[in-house]
Amino acid sequence: GSVTIAPLPTNLTPDAIKSLEQDSKLQVTQFTGANIVYFGFNVQTPPLDNLKLRQAIAYAIDRETIIRDLLLGQAKVAHSILPEESWAYSPGQKYAFDPARAKQLLDEAGLRDPDGDGPQMRLKSPIKFKISSSSVATRQYVDVIRDYLKKVGLPVEIETMETNTLLEQLRLGDFQMTTSRWVGGNQDPIFLKDLFHSSEIPSQQRASRNRSRYKNPELDRILDEAVNTPDREKALGLYRQAQEIVSRDLPMFPLWYPANMSVANKSVGNIKIDGSGDWSFVRNLTVNK
Repeated sequence: GSVTIAPLPTNLTPDAIKSLEQDSKLQVTQFTGANIVYFGFNVQTPPLDNLKLRQAIAYAIDRETIIRDLLLGQAKVAHSILPEESWAYSPGQKYAFDPARAKQLLDEAGLRDPDGDGPQMRLKSPIKFKISSSSVATRQYVDVIRDYLKKVGLPVEIETMETNTLLEQLRLGDFQMTTSRWVGGNQDPIFLKDLFHSSEIPSQQRASRNRSRYKNPELDRILDEAVNTPDREKALGLYRQAQEIVSRDLPMFPLWYPANMSVANKSVGNIKIDGSGDWSFVRNLTVNK
């Protein structure tokens, strides 16, 4: 007989997933995920070329509350682009929700509250936040994040577009801020070089992954040494340094690791999805009569 099981689409809203759990014939399973949802900043163009502004954005967002109330527990706060189960994982600088710290950083960045009593906007023009139109779930959390940023005086204008159009604009550097989800690949720390080495900045001819256009000669040197170091213990120290630098400079801000979820008939057993979302476990599924 046939076994019915399917991964839950990543663009399904948490509410829709919860409604599936009410079906007595179905089981919804949830496993800790390794894929990453993140903010990407264009660090070469104003205003997000300002490090303190990027750090203020990180402090202004209450990710724990978003995960609890909007994502309904279907994610875990991220402190690195690498997942916690990666051998090279190191959290670096953490950004707990701290709106007072966010406002202080904005003041230090020269973006002062015009009248000093809040919540006046600190930027003359809103931050342009470009996202894909393909996911209702993405739009939901971006709307919430826009409200958090408004509370510290940062206006945000959300622009939605078709995914391929968005990817082309990111490649060309035609953006200020974006959000997306990496699926697969980030368990290997070599991924850090793909994302943050200056040689990986995209061009007209090449669609590379350093879309933030981040350049740091010290980080380049550390990553070059790390990927060519066979001694894992030594490489671990180098990757730890790399994550410390990236978490401080914030070319990207890791938001959360979405849970890996599946829906199946109640009769299906031995469902075990690993962090990457690999589905090789289906070979070992059982069916209870």
